[in-house]
Amino acid sequence: MAFVKFAETARSYRPKVSIRANGTLGFNSGAVAKFHLKDYKYALLYFDQERRTVGVKPVKTEEEGAHAINRGKTGAWIAARRFLDYFSIGSNATKKFEANWDEKENMIVFQVS
Repeated sequence: MAFVKFAETARSYRPKVSIRANGTLGFNSGAVAKFHLKDYKYALLYFDQERRTVGVKPVKTEEEGAHAINRGKTGAWIAARRFLDYFSIGSNATKKFEANWDEKENMIVFQVS
């Protein structure tokens, strides 16, 4: 086995999603990289009320219910105020959640408390 030099400079590689007080879903650089968010322009939002789990399905073309994926220098975000309000998700302060990829549903998932 050959050694691979580690020279990355991102702050974190653990994929996390934050729900911000301003009504956006924020994706850290780890989530952007792991879930290849740079390859997508939009996302569909889902919520499993029983499991209190949010699903974010990246899509390449705009379709009904699609939200634009906005990019910053290190991360990405989605304006999701209506989604968060509709399902009574969110808070007055930013909360971060571990994110995973659901192979069956082809989406990013994270559980909210």
